[in-house]
Amino acid sequence: MLVKRLLFLALFGLVSAVEQVRYDNYKVYNVKIDDRQQFNLLNAQEKILKLSSWREARHLGESSDIMLAPEYEEAFESLLLKHNFNYSLKIDNVQRHIDAQRSRQRTGYHEWTQFHNLDEIYAWLDLIESRYPDIVTPFTIGNSYEGRPIRGVKISYQKGNPAVFIESNIHAREWITSATITYFIDELLVPRNPGVRDIAYNVDWYIIPVLNVDGFVYSHDVERLWRKSRMPSDPAGECIGTDLNRNFDFLWMLTGASDDPCTQTYAGPSAESDPEISQLTAYINNSIPEGTIKIYISLHSYGQYVLSPWGHTDTEFPEHYPQMMHVAKGFSDALYRRYGTEFTYGSSATTLYQVSGSGKEWAYAVKNITIPYTIELRDKGELGFVLPPEDIIPVAREVTEGFVGMIAAAREVDVL
Repeated sequence: MLVKRLLFLALFGLVSAVEQVRYDNYKVYNVKIDDRQQFNLLNAQEKILKLSSWREARHLGESSDIMLAPEYEEAFESLLLKHNFNYSLKIDNVQRHIDAQRSRQRTGYHEWTQFHNLDEIYAWLDLIESRYPDIVTPFTIGNSYEGRPIRGVKISYQKGNPAVFIESNIHAREWITSATITYFIDELLVPRNPGVRDIAYNVDWYIIPVLNVDGFVYSHDVERLWRKSRMPSDPAGECIGTDLNRNFDFLWMLTGASDDPCTQTYAGPSAESDPEISQLTAYINNSIPEGTIKIYISLHSYGQYVLSPWGHTDTEFPEHYPQMMHVAKGFSDALYRRYGTEFTYGSSATTLYQVSGSGKEWAYAVKNITIPYTIELRDKGELGFVLPPEDIIPVAREVTEGFVGMIAAAREVDVL
């Protein structure tokens, strides 16, 4: 667990001298929440038992994935038994899985049998930019709070193509997202089947592999399960970071976000308060011709969902909801046919939970992008954020197949 000293050092750029946070014998429980009383009881115990939510129950009768330290295990299990919770143990030692993610042999080149850090990803971007100068156009949307460049690539084989915009790793701990999207970039550059060749040649792709660069570096160097940005959240410096996917300027802080700087879903002091989001929206507004982007994707993990607007209400649906569902079905059906992996699709509010201030909501409501999604990659909670490196290629291959199906379905409803 982080202490004040660690936070203080991190603020002043001394992270390299700080020992990595460890999660030895931390456990992850799957807890079913049957009624409002159980829901309120868990909320009341969150700070007392220092519960860390990996995934929250969408509705009563569903389950949450909750991590806690070994010193609270006995008290937590007693609480669950006393109040008749149905629960199961999903992960008995989080650190063992983190160690498996980090264990690797550096090969000197970029491949997808290990999780790469930001320097390695950027070195690979340099390589593909030099190797494919007629196809790859690099761009930088600006610098993060800690001064790191936020880099992306545009992949285009011909002028006049419609575009898809993808931002990945907005939540630092979701390493599978940047691993998956860099694999997909490689597929676009060296298409191995006709379907990928088609979407490479006839669609432009704007891709930012790591949007939350500060949080991503921190998750590699210090705290593996860090989620937010690294901008201080309160004057005392006790709490750090904003949930960047609650910081967009559309219905900011309406629902599904927190005004408590110490929570995981803190939306920031104001909309676009964090430079990562203000510069992302400025880049889209100023550097990409209006109307070019037809599909916007925010890549996340985990849960295996394709989520559309609206996030703030489950009683209203956007005008283009039928098209959104048709294209989401195209994505889901394509990868299921080939790999048997099931993705659930629907609006965020009806399928997962209510949320506002997210990227896809801004893309649709402000930029009029017809097809905007949050896509949650594998798995369904068995390992969650600590998928092993062996899963990178299977996940990336099925997502690539899903994108082929997505583009085909978008053409059927005249989006592309």
